[in-house]
Amino acid sequence: MPHKKLDFTINDYNLIQTKKDWERALKIISIEPKIAIDLEANSLYEYPGEICLIQISVRGYGFLLDPLANFSFPELGELLSDKNIIKIFHASEYDLRLLWNQFQWSVTNLFDTMLASKLLGCKQLGLVYLLQTFLNVKHDKKFQKSNWKNRPLSYQQLSYAYRDSHYLIPLAEVLQKQLEEKNLWDEAQEIFNDFAQDIVVEEDEQKSIQFFKSFKDRILPEENLKVLHELYFFRDELGKSLHVLPNKLISNKCLLTLSKKIPTTLDELNQTIGTSSISNKINRQKLLEVILKAKNTEKIIKTPPTNNNPDVKNRISLLLQWRKQKSIERDIDSDAILPKNKIYLLAIYEPKSLAELKNLGILGPVRLKMYGEEIIDIFKKTNEFLEQEQS
Repeated sequence: MPHKKLDFTINDYNLIQTKKDWERALKIISIEPKIAIDLEANSLYEYPGEICLIQISVRGYGFLLDPLANFSFPELGELLSDKNIIKIFHASEYDLRLLWNQFQWSVTNLFDTMLASKLLGCKQLGLVYLLQTFLNVKHDKKFQKSNWKNRPLSYQQLSYAYRDSHYLIPLAEVLQKQLEEKNLWDEAQEIFNDFAQDIVVEEDEQKSIQFFKSFKDRILPEENLKVLHELYFFRDELGKSLHVLPNKLISNKCLLTLSKKIPTTLDELNQTIGTSSISNKINRQKLLEVILKAKNTEKIIKTPPTNNNPDVKNRISLLLQWRKQKSIERDIDSDAILPKNKIYLLAIYEPKSLAELKNLGILGPVRLKMYGEEIIDIFKKTNEFLEQEQS
């Protein structure tokens, strides 16, 4: 469908810094079947990193959306979750995590040009290399480490950012054609979709895992654990909002002390040993409210599954050996066989049959068909060997 002219520059960047311009840009973006996206953030300069520029390329147009320009753009989140629109990223992991953590936006119908390149057996996966190899386009990452929060952005920065997304659609089309020719397209789509979904699950699970890692040697009664859990996540959210490392606000030692003491008044809190080190950026009344709320909650703190068990570690080792051999046989990157997070889950849950493996939902139908029997066979042989050792 041809676009109506909306006074945007064709085949160059258009900086979007007002709600009115965003609404006009949406008239172009929202009718496109494919959208290429890239993000620039300032994680090298601030905790935890903030999205400072969103590059959006569609057929013939490039938009640089400025999220620091003091207007909202919830429609972008709706486009990202629209199953009918293909969203093209390169090396999407960091961008997907940023979008989820900052806006709670998830991405469906993903096409990741780096993941596609892995499945095709490319030995180099950087965007510069892929553009040169597949499109004969020269690109560099000169401004990659810029502090993108600084304003105004220079013409050189904006031009660089525009080029980062501008070539992704033709690159994806070339890669898709090769995937289809090699009968890899179904597998690629499953990898893309699993990857996007796993990011959201992992982000939430990782926070819980990190909490338990931070206090792994501490055994606390349930009430005290609830307080520690809420204080930890309160500190994390406050750190994000203030762009300050959480442990600079309250140390782990102080969190542990408060969770053991459970002060119920401001006087008790202030008299607790170690609380003098709490940053003055923290409202102590609010801190007390978090403690009291946690103390009275019926919420159950679930311990995440771990891979510390020797049997689990052994299964992980065997699965990693199998994955390496499969990657050699197929001449592709090991991650394109199965990423480590799936290897760990398989080892932890140790399915005994294909039906059980299917019900776990760790593998999609394509890779379940490709690898399911081999994985179950690995576990069976391992258990048979252990039984023989013990008898």
